[in-house]
Amino acid sequence: MTPRSLDLSRFPRVGVFPRPTPFEEMPNLRAAVGARPRLFIKRDDATLVGLGGNKTRKLDFVMADARNAGADVIVTWAGVQSNHCRQTLAFARRLGMDCHLVLTGDEPALRQGNLLIFTIMGAELHFIGEDGDAQAYATDLTEKLRAAGHRPYYVPIGASVPLGAIGYAESLVEVAQQSEALGVKAGHVFLATGSAGTQAGAIVGSRVASPTTRIHGVSVSRAAPPQQESVARLTNETFELLGLADRITPDDVIVHDQYYGERYGVATPEGIEAIKLLARTEGLILDPVYTGKGLAGLLDQLRRGNLDDADAVAFIHTGGFPAIFAQPEHFQKP
Repeated sequence: MTPRSLDLSRFPRVGVFPRPTPFEEMPNLRAAVGARPRLFIKRDDATLVGLGGNKTRKLDFVMADARNAGADVIVTWAGVQSNHCRQTLAFARRLGMDCHLVLTGDEPALRQGNLLIFTIMGAELHFIGEDGDAQAYATDLTEKLRAAGHRPYYVPIGASVPLGAIGYAESLVEVAQQSEALGVKAGHVFLATGSAGTQAGAIVGSRVASPTTRIHGVSVSRAAPPQQESVARLTNETFELLGLADRITPDDVIVHDQYYGERYGVATPEGIEAIKLLARTEGLILDPVYTGKGLAGLLDQLRRGNLDDADAVAFIHTGGFPAIFAQPEHFQKP
């Protein structure tokens, strides 16, 4: 059966990256791990704007809303090495807007990785320390900018709002259509899950185009129950935005919370090994904060035989490779 499509034409978008993104098989990785299912990767690292990544799909809609609202400055927040901040900043520059980034952490002596890119692109940076309330700071900053005569637009972390999540509904419709064209069906799809928007959108897209596909979120920051709550809430809000009758509960959301390690942003040995394995088998680069941990989760589930009921398993490459250059200590030895 041909996968159903998703009409998003009523939602304005910036439209600055090519769609669909590539969907590629990974035969060398499959052979290296002895997997029974065929393995595929959705190249959402190839979305181009600001070095690409999953936030580009969300920001395509969210930043179009900012443009249409007449914004002249963007405010958002996240960690010092945020992929979201990098891509939001790049969109702002493409649209001729200034951008303030509120960063949870201290300013390092040497700017590397995403932080180096923030500097090159000329963002206004606000370092508020590890214990700072970035959301409150960003909200207050937005109001101060408005009082000063600017037209600010606040983008929540990860652009993880229903308008952003529809970008990932579209991505999973692409996966279903690309799989069908290749004569396979991805029974399981894995992705790193943090601010919930990517997984929420993916669930919506799979319900539309491939209802039997199971969307696995590999948590990068917190335990499964609160992440399931966040994803379910945003999924249902996205269904509502699209005028779809579907609804889910937290129990319908698959979250693996055993792979993120000590805390958000800290690399795990398994994640580093997954990065090296993919690089050495397929020539693709992941990052230690999100995708490395996501692939580590997928590989562990493969080795346990938990995915053998599917003909194919797919991994969503959500980008983030600049973080490699902020954590070089993990890659000094073969």
